[in-house]
Amino acid sequence: MAKPSEKKVMFDGSEGEIIFSSAANTLKSVHQKKKSEITKGNSENYVEAEFFGLNTFNKLMESYKGQAVGFRVYYGSRWEEHQKDEVIVREEGKGKKTSRLIIVPVDAYGRDLASPIGIKDNEGSPSALANGPLCPHKCAPPEEDTV
Repeated sequence: MAKPSEKKVMFDGSEGEIIFSSAANTLKSVHQKKKSEITKGNSENYVEAEFFGLNTFNKLMESYKGQAVGFRVYYGSRWEEHQKDEVIVREEGKGKKTSRLIIVPVDAYGRDLASPIGIKDNEGSPSALANGPLCPHKCAPPEEDTV
């Protein structure tokens, strides 16, 4: 049994499972079938997916100087107004509730890393990845989607 002061390693960076595209398509289709339910009443924006650039992701992870062994994806939501390709963030109750993803680096002990080593968490320090372009507005047409 670990003593209270001992940290127990929870993750080694090999977590998760690589799946076949058929399994990915099955998972996606269950959500896609809920589109009319989500948008019913015109109170929520339907989000099929959110894109994050590899360069931006790597920049975030590199700022932790090897302390991160992976990342955790949180589900969040905020109020937005979508005008064609433009997303306008609104205060609560204005616009439509919109699902969003937040990607946070995690260390081997399972802790979210709040800010890079040596930097205090404030408005200027990177600590998470969010606000990626949303599908269905910014994604390839379905016939071009390979997964």
